[in-house]
Amino acid sequence: MSGTSSTQPGVTPTPGGSSVTPAVAPLGAVVGPTMLRRLTNIEYKNTVQSLLNLPNIPTEPLQADALTKGFDNVAATLTVPPPLAKQYWDLSAQEAANAFAVPACAASNMEPQCASAFVATFGKRAFRRPLSPDEQKAYEALYADQRTRADYAGGIRQVVQTMLQSPYLLYRFELGTAGSDRALTPHEVATELSYLVTATTPDDALLTAADANALLTPTQIEQQARRLLSQPASKPNLQRFVLSFADTLNLGNLAKDTTTYPLYTPELRTQMQAETARFIDTILWEGDGSFSSLLSAPFSFINGKLASFYGVADPGQGDTLIKTSLNPLERQGLLTQASVLAAHSKPGESGPVMRGKFVRVGLLCQNLPPPPPNVPKVQPPQPGLTTRERFAQHSADPACAGCHTLIDPLGFGLESYDGIGQFRSTENSKPVDASGNVSGTVDIDGPFTGGVELSTKLAASFEAKQCITRKAYSWAFGRAVLDAERPVLTAIATPLAATGLDLREVMVAIAKADNFRFRSFH
Repeated sequence: MSGTSSTQPGVTPTPGGSSVTPAVAPLGAVVGPTMLRRLTNIEYKNTVQSLLNLPNIPTEPLQADALTKGFDNVAATLTVPPPLAKQYWDLSAQEAANAFAVPACAASNMEPQCASAFVATFGKRAFRRPLSPDEQKAYEALYADQRTRADYAGGIRQVVQTMLQSPYLLYRFELGTAGSDRALTPHEVATELSYLVTATTPDDALLTAADANALLTPTQIEQQARRLLSQPASKPNLQRFVLSFADTLNLGNLAKDTTTYPLYTPELRTQMQAETARFIDTILWEGDGSFSSLLSAPFSFINGKLASFYGVADPGQGDTLIKTSLNPLERQGLLTQASVLAAHSKPGESGPVMRGKFVRVGLLCQNLPPPPPNVPKVQPPQPGLTTRERFAQHSADPACAGCHTLIDPLGFGLESYDGIGQFRSTENSKPVDASGNVSGTVDIDGPFTGGVELSTKLAASFEAKQCITRKAYSWAFGRAVLDAERPVLTAIATPLAATGLDLREVMVAIAKADNFRFRSFH
């Protein structure tokens, strides 16, 4: 098939056949690299559901997307190995054959015209742009060839199945127009915006805006971003971002030593996941949507199973999750929820190093020096020693101290929670020492005791707010943040930080940034 456009390079076609000169990147704008991004599994299945108007998301298996620091949408990892290509074929064949309702054609002698119209309309939605003349002809020929062996519906289904496997559907093209800095076409901007906010293909309103060249300015993009944020599809997508930030996407596969933690059953793990998801949704869509509230809210959502785990009264409504105030000395916000604590622990014990690294790298975006060779092993669990006592050798060993003086004082402050996140005051018949210390930050250095005090520090930290802004920016573009983009992150975070950093507004600000509309040629 041919490329996406037969017009002159550097000119954006309009519905009426005229053209407009594309926007030029503002002087001094930070422009990121040109990207080719494969849809994630979630994005692909959402797209198929939307295109085929399915009542539910497809359930056919797809090879799991790789997780990079908790995120599954890093462009460099999203390839199409042969097993995944076969799964795309299976899914597209299954859904096109059994779930897709073929639009009727008024009369048999009108079938070629009906097929041509379908190719144009479905193709535009599938490829997120109008088909080129060559593409239109190729899919019409595909229909005609299959029609010789099947009925009209069979020909249409073959077109659908083929489009669902096309690279123009599987990949998000961000090639833009020719020039030293490439201005993305309106349809590329529409695609980028739709997947950022709703994780699915652009809806009709967004495609109409792209057709009318109404996605050229930050104001136009902001209007569409806010419209998309009001749609139901934005809720699971932003929830997924926060779950990625908390590095809990893979919690469903998290195994623990059941001898050490007999309470940790698949049922409890499912309830942990549900609690965190419901909590995030409440903060984002019923509260102020802020990072600070995610870390400082005094409540969570529990049922009878979780009430027993958390040591609070059963809300008495079975498996239904009920908004409940927890012990303010033990729990506050996302960091002290069982799902997050369990995800950053070892199978048979708490994980002060894992938890300290999560706070240092995941919540503050600070880099750590690489570990030295031949790192000595920490002695295994044994009676009479607490986890803190065993891990204290890290700071004492000169080969380990460089990293662990930064990590361990943070993780030790979370030692009141065991390896599945249950609160404890003793370990091996000794009192738990949950004193910790924050160092190396711009605004929250100093001692703390326990997860609640640490959460309070992080909720107030501008450095932590910059960090989640950086994670959101990286998530939006599917790549690491460039050094030159750091001032952009500060410009986004600064005006929002005073009110806690509303994550919905962070997404809008990212969409308005110059980098959203322009790409580097190199």
